[in-house]
Amino acid sequence: MIRSAPSEAAVSAHEAGTMLGAGTAAEDSRAPRYKAIYEDLARGIRAGRYPVMTLLPTEHELCAHYDASRHTVREAIRLLTEAGMVSRRPGVGTRVEAAKSDTRHTQRISQFSELFQYIKNASLRVHDARMIKANARQATALGCTLRHEWLYVRAIKLLGAKAAPVAFSEAYIHPDYTAIEADIGRVHLPLSGLIETRYSQRIREVAQEFSATPIGKEVAGLLKVAPKTAGLVITRRYYGEHSTPMLVTITTFPHTKMKYSMSLKVDLPE
Repeated sequence: MIRSAPSEAAVSAHEAGTMLGAGTAAEDSRAPRYKAIYEDLARGIRAGRYPVMTLLPTEHELCAHYDASRHTVREAIRLLTEAGMVSRRPGVGTRVEAAKSDTRHTQRISQFSELFQYIKNASLRVHDARMIKANARQATALGCTLRHEWLYVRAIKLLGAKAAPVAFSEAYIHPDYTAIEADIGRVHLPLSGLIETRYSQRIREVAQEFSATPIGKEVAGLLKVAPKTAGLVITRRYYGEHSTPMLVTITTFPHTKMKYSMSLKVDLPE
């Protein structure tokens, strides 16, 4: 989830026209226009006209196809985003993420600078670092083709003067950036910082997912907690200029070791 895999390539104007021709938004005087467009696009995603991990037609193409304003199309895309079916990537486009809507509530952080609070004092104890070929599960998570190579790192995240274990981390580093392996655990920077420093690349977007899981026996032993302790899992995908992530991290915290907070500012109409 190598530059972009073929499935992530932007839809060409010709392809977009072909795909869009398969459906139109039904007119319904009882529903706003943007909802009709949203429902038509959602049907197209569910039917496979817009496969997962590909880009929707551009905003301009959607406006032309539906004979709708930019504002109307953007509202339809907003509903798809809130449903968890698509994500918007600056400079890339709108990517299909799921074939059906997600009923779970999702909150997004708007400022990259607000993302990390604990990282300044954290370090890594590396247990394994090697090249792997992505299996089916990993390819789905990484947005790449099957058996594509990535640098895989397993580590314990340590915090504080006593270097207490606070989390178990799995990281997948895009093969363009594998030279950072020599610095992992030795240089006091997060993996994203190592990539930015060594390659002069800017991380422009971080997509986050939160989930809960009981912690398995092996990881529980590393974290010094009882097996099946409740765990918080944070998956982060770091993007630069392209739609394939530069870095993906999957970090598991015992519920007693992690508190995540955010503040949301309300934009009031003037």
